[in-house]
Amino acid sequence: MKATTPSIDTINVPTILIAEDDELVRQITEETLRAAGMRVISVHDGQEAQEALKEVRPDLILSDVRMPRCDGFELLRRVRRDPEQERTPFIIMSAKAETADQRMGMSLGADDYVVKPYDPDDLLKAIEVRLRRAAAINDILKEQHRFLMRVLPHELRSPLTVIIGYADLMINMGKCGEFLKPEDMVDYGQHIERSGARLLRMANDLSLWSWLEAKDTAVRLGIAPQLEPQFLTASMINRWCEDVATTYSRPIDYTLDAVDGRVMAPPLGLERVISHILDNAFKFSLPSMTVQVSARHREGTYEIVVTDLGRGMSDDELAKISVMRQFGRDRFEQQGIGMGLVLARNFARIAGGSFSLERNAIGVGLTAKLSLPSF
Repeated sequence: MKATTPSIDTINVPTILIAEDDELVRQITEETLRAAGMRVISVHDGQEAQEALKEVRPDLILSDVRMPRCDGFELLRRVRRDPEQERTPFIIMSAKAETADQRMGMSLGADDYVVKPYDPDDLLKAIEVRLRRAAAINDILKEQHRFLMRVLPHELRSPLTVIIGYADLMINMGKCGEFLKPEDMVDYGQHIERSGARLLRMANDLSLWSWLEAKDTAVRLGIAPQLEPQFLTASMINRWCEDVATTYSRPIDYTLDAVDGRVMAPPLGLERVISHILDNAFKFSLPSMTVQVSARHREGTYEIVVTDLGRGMSDDELAKISVMRQFGRDRFEQQGIGMGLVLARNFARIAGGSFSLERNAIGVGLTAKLSLPSF
């Protein structure tokens, strides 16, 4: 059967490493991939693949399971342990009857599998999907790096400048034998406290993000997350609303319709996640624009809904929400490192719930929905 070439115009001549001990299968696979415009490196087993990986970084690894010296499972383990190769897409090839091999490969971190004898079109489609997914992940990582290099230094420098500035003033006055007036002491202290709190929030967000990323990775490897029963009362949610609203000097700019609830969720982060959702609504809406908050039971879940009437986001921006990314920063002054929505999404996913952010039907503002399993 003649293979059709998939559209891979966004991939610049991908390099595929094939590890296969069957001469005929390896030859057919080589010809199939080269006919599709790919660069191919072909080896006989996992041991030769490891040697090849010292010289080249392929865009994807296609490996048989049963091979002499070093089988596909051991090759996969070593690739996933190598920081430079751990994100390389890995597709295992196995015989139709070897379903246990397929399950084992996926549990070890394989991205996909193809069944031998395979259809060339199916193989090319599987490779195309994994290459495109890897390219998308790389784009996100580049965006995160750029954002960290450009935004994080500013977010750290701004509060530190305030703290150091007021500390210098107090030190210099003390050296000169001068004393601060009580009202100046209060003013200086408030500025230092606010800046310190901003740094602490940032540190807490980065810590929570790192913890959730580790849990998310464990879930993807088949390790069940540790969830705990947690109680949410209407008064707790109201207090969090008050705290966020007060931060923006808008203590009356919200309404709350909530009932008490019980949810299964990760042991860390619930209050922080809900506060982030609330903060997002206040941050991007103007004073006197009411933020509507509800918390209700819905089809086996406890659903927290936050609706604002702010400037909203485009469909393209909503589709590109990723960690440490802010939209419109060049047009709007805003603090933070853009982690709130991703923290909410990852938290919900680990809990077995969901998080969504949608434009309101009236054309302005956004509605955020956090749904967690109820018990």
